[in-house]
Amino acid sequence: MDSLKKTGNIIITLILFFAVWHNSYSQKLDFEEIKVVAPYLPTISEAFKILENPSMEDTTKISTTFEYSIKPMKITTSFEVEPISPARMRGEPLTKLYKGHAKAGFGTHSTPYVEAFYNSLRSNEYAYGARIKHLSSSGNIENYEYSQFSNNLIDVYGKKFYKNLTLNADMNYQRDMVHYYGFQRKDFLNNQNALDYIDNLTSDDLKQSFNIFNVGINYITNHLDSAKFQHSAAFKYRLFTDRFDTKENLYKISGIIGQQLPPDPLGFAETQHFNLFANADFYSYSILDKKTSNGLISLEPRLSSQYRDFKFYIGLDIVTQFDNLTYMKFYPKAHAEANLVSDVLIAYGTFSGGLDKHDLYNTTRINPYLNTALDIPYKFQNRKKDLTVGFKGSISTFVAYNFSVSDATIDNFAFFVNDTTQLLDNKFTLVYDNISRFNFKAEIFTQIGERFRLRLATDYYEYSMDKENQPWHMPSIVVSVNGKYNIQDKIIISLDGYARNSTFAKTYDVSNNVVAKELEGFHVDANIGIEYRYTRVLSVFLNFNNIQNQPLQQWNNYQTQRFNFIGGVSYSF
Repeated sequence: MDSLKKTGNIIITLILFFAVWHNSYSQKLDFEEIKVVAPYLPTISEAFKILENPSMEDTTKISTTFEYSIKPMKITTSFEVEPISPARMRGEPLTKLYKGHAKAGFGTHSTPYVEAFYNSLRSNEYAYGARIKHLSSSGNIENYEYSQFSNNLIDVYGKKFYKNLTLNADMNYQRDMVHYYGFQRKDFLNNQNALDYIDNLTSDDLKQSFNIFNVGINYITNHLDSAKFQHSAAFKYRLFTDRFDTKENLYKISGIIGQQLPPDPLGFAETQHFNLFANADFYSYSILDKKTSNGLISLEPRLSSQYRDFKFYIGLDIVTQFDNLTYMKFYPKAHAEANLVSDVLIAYGTFSGGLDKHDLYNTTRINPYLNTALDIPYKFQNRKKDLTVGFKGSISTFVAYNFSVSDATIDNFAFFVNDTTQLLDNKFTLVYDNISRFNFKAEIFTQIGERFRLRLATDYYEYSMDKENQPWHMPSIVVSVNGKYNIQDKIIISLDGYARNSTFAKTYDVSNNVVAKELEGFHVDANIGIEYRYTRVLSVFLNFNNIQNQPLQQWNNYQTQRFNFIGGVSYSF
């Protein structure tokens, strides 16, 4: 065995020796250039060694399960809240108020102006105030005589605030004076009687003065809880007299009651309210020693409701007219409004009607050249139908708009026409007609804070009359603009403009045929005011009127003053 092992080792040794010798002999020396592209980095392969100590892999897995339980135990603790001071919000300081404000000025055509206000300051218990005003002109208009006028006012009021009630009282006296100057001497050159009358006229012969006295008292509830019963009531007395001993007394009583209704069980309405409006007007007249009286009583129940962006009301106005005879009329009323695009586009519609009284006070406020010495029947105006539909909303935070069309049917609509019983045709009387009136209205409002404000409005009218040829003294197109621009609270510029197209007056030819006399064409009446605030309490102002210097006629033969201005100062104290 050992000999075989030795023989094998000898053979292996000879084989290895032969292999080494053969390799060395077969190599040849080569002197060619050798290029080294990178340094030689010797590496040693990982050695896998057999562990000297035996190891064993255990394939048996043992899972351990734990069981546990929690026994809750209440631990008694105590906590005391420390009082803290309430948070306070610091708002903007209140604007300083002044008890009094006075304005005084003087202008062309010998025009003095005085106006003063006096009011109480902030109070949770009461408020009171007074106002006086005087504006007059003693200048004449070219080619006219005795065109002087004056307006005077004294007004006082008071309020008392209770927990759930506010009591109001007011009283004022107004005295206005005008002259019937609506004629020119050159128009009567062929009428000797008229010329003799004109040549002997004095200012007192053409003077008219109005005295108006008002007194009123009312109360209104002011519950913070809207579910509580709300109500108000008012009484008013007005006395109207003039230079010709014409007298009109008005006694007026009005009231409102309202109650929020329970929620709609069907879910069609989120809120519902019921209101009842009541009104009673009683008139007594003394004209040319003739005494008459009449009046009306109206009662209107109304139900209003709102559901999300839709709201409406429906009602019925029940009116009783008592004159020589007694009549009862019914006027359905309804209004609906839908917010189509989040205050950007709101559609609305209104259907209404009613009965109004033509009275001396309101008629002379429109046209002070009325012949009040005539026994004019001051009729009731019957608004049989008044339908209005339109759109309103806001384009942005600075611009809002309102567009509407309306169609009305009115009986006993009053027009002013010259009183032909007067030698000079310089006074007016009333004629009544049943009309249909179409109106398109467009309004655009722009406001940027307190700095800039502008309103532009236009109205277009179409009239259809039963008897009269024209809607006397009523324009078919009216455009108005009102604006104010505040420059750093130092300079305030205001603009008021009015424009209309032609109107027509009812006149007669030599054959006593009606002739529609055109009163000018389209014209503009523009007024500009400038105020400079020297301090918070002292400022000066200058107002320019009729800056286009046009001879305007609102009423036939009554031309207004051309360009004029008035300046003055104002002071707060």
